[in-house]
Amino acid sequence: MLEPLFESEIKEKTLLYIYTQKEAYPIEIARVFGFYVNSVQNQLQKLEKGGILYSRLKGKIRLFGFNPRYPFKKELESLLDKVFLFVPIKEKEKYYMPRLRPRRAGKPI
Repeated sequence: MLEPLFESEIKEKTLLYIYTQKEAYPIEIARVFGFYVNSVQNQLQKLEKGGILYSRLKGKIRLFGFNPRYPFKKELESLLDKVFLFVPIKEKEKYYMPRLRPRRAGKPI
């Protein structure tokens, strides 16, 4: 939807995913969308270098989220919120809704 503006589908979906999840790590994003991890990492590094995202280490995992000091954060989030309204429901459920861990088979409720 915003591919021409963000220059790539990977960047668009990565931003939308981080917007809906608040923080994410590259392997998680790549796994959800079926992208190569290197492609996701490159986009995340570009966005971090531009000041749009921040990253922090949590153990051995590097998490990315929106930089609260980015001057256009509210505007970007507003744009992503509007884009999210136009995402089909099945796509929202598949990619952007938080996943709960499945129950273990064989255990009674």
